[in-house]
Amino acid sequence: MDYRIDLAVLEEQENYTRFGLTLHNLSDNDLHDWALNVSFRRYIQPASLTQGNIIQTGSFCRFTPHDNQSLTANAHYYVEFGCHTSPFQLLDDGFDDACIQTNIEGKIESLAVIITPVTLKSASKQRAFIPEVSTNFQGIIPKPQSLIPTDGSFDLTQPLIFQSHTNQAKSALNWLAGELSQILKSTIKMSTQGNLCFVITPNLSDGAYKLEIQPQQIILEANSSSGFMYACASLWQWISHQVHNGQRTLPCVLIEDQPRFSHRGMMLDCARHFHSVDTVKRLINQLAQLKFNVFHWHLTDDEGWRIEIKALPQLTKIGAWRGLETSLEPQYSNLSGKHGGFYTQEEIKDIIQYAGDRNIIVIPEIDIPGHCRAAIQSLPELLIDPEDQSEYRSIQYYTDNVLSPALEGTYTFLDLVLEEVVQLFPAPFVHIGADEVPEGVWTRSPKCQALMQQHNYQDAKELQGHLLRYVEDKLQQLGKRMIGWEEVQHGNKVSKETIVCSWQSEKAGVECVTKGFDVILQPAQFTYLDIVQDYHCEEKGVNWAGVLPLEKAYQYEPFSELAEDDPRRQHIFGIQCGLWCEIIDSQERIDHMLFPRLLALSEACWTNKKHRNWEDFLARLNGHLPTMTYQGIQFHPW
Repeated sequence: MDYRIDLAVLEEQENYTRFGLTLHNLSDNDLHDWALNVSFRRYIQPASLTQGNIIQTGSFCRFTPHDNQSLTANAHYYVEFGCHTSPFQLLDDGFDDACIQTNIEGKIESLAVIITPVTLKSASKQRAFIPEVSTNFQGIIPKPQSLIPTDGSFDLTQPLIFQSHTNQAKSALNWLAGELSQILKSTIKMSTQGNLCFVITPNLSDGAYKLEIQPQQIILEANSSSGFMYACASLWQWISHQVHNGQRTLPCVLIEDQPRFSHRGMMLDCARHFHSVDTVKRLINQLAQLKFNVFHWHLTDDEGWRIEIKALPQLTKIGAWRGLETSLEPQYSNLSGKHGGFYTQEEIKDIIQYAGDRNIIVIPEIDIPGHCRAAIQSLPELLIDPEDQSEYRSIQYYTDNVLSPALEGTYTFLDLVLEEVVQLFPAPFVHIGADEVPEGVWTRSPKCQALMQQHNYQDAKELQGHLLRYVEDKLQQLGKRMIGWEEVQHGNKVSKETIVCSWQSEKAGVECVTKGFDVILQPAQFTYLDIVQDYHCEEKGVNWAGVLPLEKAYQYEPFSELAEDDPRRQHIFGIQCGLWCEIIDSQERIDHMLFPRLLALSEACWTNKKHRNWEDFLARLNGHLPTMTYQGIQFHPW
């Protein structure tokens, strides 16, 4: 490689770090009229540069030398700069990507650059302790509320013949038949007389099931489509673990089970990096195997708009793509190329059907009023107020990513988007984000100030509440209930019908339920799976919310400080985990961050506290290992 950059930490204070950047020209050619582009997830203080200039939009940084200084062959360019950031602890904290842009004979060219790992002031080698335990091939994740071994075994070499007399079992039956045909390498048959029987049992509650494996037959009992799906998921695991351990007999067992929480979700961010339909379906099927029932789909953000809106085609024509020659600057990765994509409405319908066949609802997230840069760049005629001189910088370093509550075009945009979203997604909920609106927005907008005076608002945050109340009313008219991150309460305008998705901390969740909001718990410290899962400096991920080892994820207990009979617990709507994808751009990276922690959190969602045990989970996880290996999951070792 002809070009290389090194990044070294020179100085660290509690909230300030100074860096030295060296660009090496290892080629035989001089560089003229050049710029260095890097992706860096920290804001560089422009005045801190020792030489040259910098322009930064989000994570996209462009360094240029003073006076078009050439970089001669076998020479280097060196610059120091500072960031208001906590000390770096991870190699992943360095540059995500880099390229050189140069003018060669009047043509702009992009030159690839090797990035060496950041040189840290101190590098942790610590690893979380995982006790050695035996392997349990007769365990299920998440752990059932009751599992009693019985005498005998069921012969798996015989043909499996499904018998069912209820439509409530149809989707689950079809799913199980497809999954088992792959691992048993045989065709599953249907008959009026079978050895795998689906039975309606009226006294079982919604989601509850009973699974009994006898020497001559297998009986799955439920009184709901969800109950049959969960019974099938348990049976699939029971069979899979035996087959992948080289066994062709199935130990007999009686399982009686039901979910602890009715909402058990997983969020995937497809805005920061676009993930294919196949990748999304693969994750949804894995969620079904672990008895999750909600897929929260983060579809829009500053860096990309991923959902086709037929009334506003610019949103995907412009907002779904980023690169050096597009309206959206490159971010995070692929600086020299073009990154993006979007889901057509037909693809979305297909994914919703695929999830529905697995008893999973799909909740879309359209993030407003912040995190809207992709939309604003796509629809400037609707969403930009040329009179607004407000100055702000969002937490991801954008200065132009917030909708204006005083523009008529904002409401036109919201109406058109929400009407199509509601038509597409049958789930009773729509998530509207509402997070991370920066200080300073709307303060120097004549239109926004006039709107504040009209309604006697005293704080600009009330404008956020004004806009969110409009969206809440709109969604209610369309038959949907609104979900938002904790900041949805800002401005104190939305009703208690809005569900708060609490992400900042457990304490913040308690505050929300104390106010009377129903809450989905998704505290970053326990459920954000983009957080590193060990203390070693080579761990992949981010650590702004600390470190999330497997044991910490497994031990997550919602509202552990509240008494079991505290009435505020009635407002726990459910639990979610999530994967933010700023630096997650491949299936390998998705697998590495999700597994095995996704299995640990499935148990926090499903299994009553009294039935959970760390070492017992590890034994069952060891038993699950051959199944994950067979599935091609590139999991983090434990």
